[in-house]
Amino acid sequence: MSEKNEYYSYIMMLGHLCADLCWFAMSAMLPFLVTQKGMSYTSTAGLMFAMSLFSAVTQPVLGAMADKKNRPWLMALGVFLAGLGISAIGFLESYAAMLLAVSISSIGSSIYHPDAGRLANFVSGKSKGRGVSNFSFGGNLAGFVGPVLTVFGISVFGMKGSAILLIPTVPMAIWLLLLNKKFLAFAEEGQHQVSAAIHKGQKDDWRGFLCLSGVTVLRSAINATMTSFIPLFWLSVLMQSEEISGLSTTIIAVSGALATLFGGRIADRLGFRRIIRVGLVALVPCMLVIAWTRSLLISALVLIPAAVALNLAYSPSVVLGQKLLPNHIGLSSGITMGLASSFGGVVSPVLGIVGDNYGVDIVMWIMVLICVLAAISTIILPEDPQSEA
Repeated sequence: MSEKNEYYSYIMMLGHLCADLCWFAMSAMLPFLVTQKGMSYTSTAGLMFAMSLFSAVTQPVLGAMADKKNRPWLMALGVFLAGLGISAIGFLESYAAMLLAVSISSIGSSIYHPDAGRLANFVSGKSKGRGVSNFSFGGNLAGFVGPVLTVFGISVFGMKGSAILLIPTVPMAIWLLLLNKKFLAFAEEGQHQVSAAIHKGQKDDWRGFLCLSGVTVLRSAINATMTSFIPLFWLSVLMQSEEISGLSTTIIAVSGALATLFGGRIADRLGFRRIIRVGLVALVPCMLVIAWTRSLLISALVLIPAAVALNLAYSPSVVLGQKLLPNHIGLSSGITMGLASSFGGVVSPVLGIVGDNYGVDIVMWIMVLICVLAAISTIILPEDPQSEA
């Protein structure tokens, strides 16, 4: 990847950070919503479900649209809506209004991903893992920035401090809009290369992509439950404050961000399927310890390798999907980062009911079971395609 092209991949990385702030900010808000607004685990999980549902539905549609026509200006709109929706949560008392706000935020985040995912692929040349890792790193870095901003804003200004999330998202949306012409040129060049490859006989592997999507659904279910219920586990079982409980998502995000940054680079050398498998298998013993221990120190320390193992598989999953569907890179990005990744969030309301009735500690053991299933599912992963198109 040329230095000039990598510069633009870093801009998309920052855009990804701002687009994904809503997810991690929402997770960090959960303990505050429980203690300050008296919401149940089921209700808070419902907010995460709404975010997952709208992301799952909209991203594949937007990805298919991106393959047909280049609209990079949608990235700016997506970042703006993502920030607008999540920043409004602290001002709302009605649960219905909160659902609407998180839905708007989720749709905004979804709008950003397909076009940005295509561009990350196009500017990366042969180093697909490296390019997509740069892009994905922004999404994981949001898990650090989002909770820190959210906890700071709410701790200092009360629930209305959620408005602090507008500070990074609005300027980023403006910056992306100003670069629209440059992004359009990249997209048109990449689309021309794809068209030429199709003309030469390049085909999609839909069967292999379906198997990858199944693994991605399980990985995303783990991600959704970790970010939603580990803060609540720390709050109600380990008896920590709202601030400390909310910052557990920061540990997940920072550790996961580093794994995401290097996961694609390692996969460029060792293979995408292999890295996905290593990450998900290594996650199982980590989650066993987290569910078993009642020590905050042990839980926090083991949470680091757990987040690394989980996110080591993220960038390779996105790239492998794009390699399996080289003629539909936007659709692939929309599914691996949208439908498959977000669909895992539908387990949150079910686990919220379990938490309300049987305790969050039971939810943690269910999470261990999902980790075991995810590790076993890596058996069905397809071989890495040889085509670099």
